[in-house]
Amino acid sequence: MKRQTDLQQLNKLILWGFTAVVLSLLFWSVMRPGILAREDNPRLVEAELRIQRGQILDQNGVILAETTGPPERQQRRYPIPDIGPAVGYYSFRHGTAGIEESYDAHLRGDSDDFWAEWVRQTLHRPQVGQNVQLTLDASLQQIAAGQLDNPGALILFELNDGAADILALVSHPGYDPNLLDEQFDALIADKNAPLLNRATQGQYQPGLIVQPFILAAAVEQNLIQLDSAVENANRPVPINSVTIRCASPPPEPATWADVLANRCPGPLQNLADHLGAAGLDQIFADFGLTTPPQFALDTEAPESEPLTDPLLAGIGQENLTVTPLQIGLAWAALAGNGRIPTPRLIASQTITPTDNHPINRAVRPIRDALPRHENITEFSVQVLSGPEESANSWYLGMAGNYAIVVIVEGSDDLTTAENIGRGVLAHVMRET
Repeated sequence: MKRQTDLQQLNKLILWGFTAVVLSLLFWSVMRPGILAREDNPRLVEAELRIQRGQILDQNGVILAETTGPPERQQRRYPIPDIGPAVGYYSFRHGTAGIEESYDAHLRGDSDDFWAEWVRQTLHRPQVGQNVQLTLDASLQQIAAGQLDNPGALILFELNDGAADILALVSHPGYDPNLLDEQFDALIADKNAPLLNRATQGQYQPGLIVQPFILAAAVEQNLIQLDSAVENANRPVPINSVTIRCASPPPEPATWADVLANRCPGPLQNLADHLGAAGLDQIFADFGLTTPPQFALDTEAPESEPLTDPLLAGIGQENLTVTPLQIGLAWAALAGNGRIPTPRLIASQTITPTDNHPINRAVRPIRDALPRHENITEFSVQVLSGPEESANSWYLGMAGNYAIVVIVEGSDDLTTAENIGRGVLAHVMRET
């Protein structure tokens, strides 16, 4: 009888033991994900540092970013220091930016395949990411980056079947992503904002750089003809306490083609008054100047506000602000078939024709009327950019299948932007 009682007690103990195990398993199956997700979990830190992040390559296979170091502590390395604004950075302390951010999951090798991940973790294999190849040309990127001394931006495009492949993308001042952790606080505090990608996020008043786009729309709508006479083309135009005229004296009598070639603001104000605020709004929208383009890097555009003063808006001095990327794509439309091309920074990106922006069929006569320097069709202006009457210099150029946009901040000499743009275009044309 005693032996039977002892067996019953032993069975109870065993049953309670199994119950405790089951409850423990249930508890940890619920609680464990929350614990693993905690930022202070050292296992997460260790796992992150062991990830073999994929390479970022230029169009020719030149390494722009790679993971190096022993398996237990991987480090990100950038062989070309000037590549910062175009490629971005990866930092365990400060996160990601640029392509490192946009393609983070791809570069990390994150997978939605549950069983593949379970096998990898069970066998304690490191997480291995995939490579990303860009349209950038490393040599052109370095050449272009070496041209800018003042704050500003530069984008060089190659136009191909509805795409605008970006060969160089420069924002100055930039940063060396290899030194990001050591210099991050100083970069944040720097009044020149080196972490801001001016090429895709800088907001600039366009000034007369909008003139070719307004005239292209006016020609297409049969509002003007480029060979029609224009009265008093060089008349003065006051802007606050400054008076502006044509960049160079036009002939007398002048035509609309002369107005464009000599960058005259007066006749453009007359045309803008005829178009009205709504007409100008539509032109700017058609040329992609009021919405951020879909792009591999972060882009910005302020909330679009209706224009209120056509006379100022017609010379780009009202509330419209644009990024160099937006202006560059509008310029590429003039260089191509009149439709805004798709900007491409990822070499594998598939381009699908879009009807978001209509085709402007007046681009050829506008191209023919633009100024030329040797074999480059170009357009350059200085723009009042602030209450202290500071100026920015814009340069747009096209040659062959290539187009470029340059902006130099705080520049009182237009030749600086012109020489940069002409030099880069001349170099790429020699290499092709």
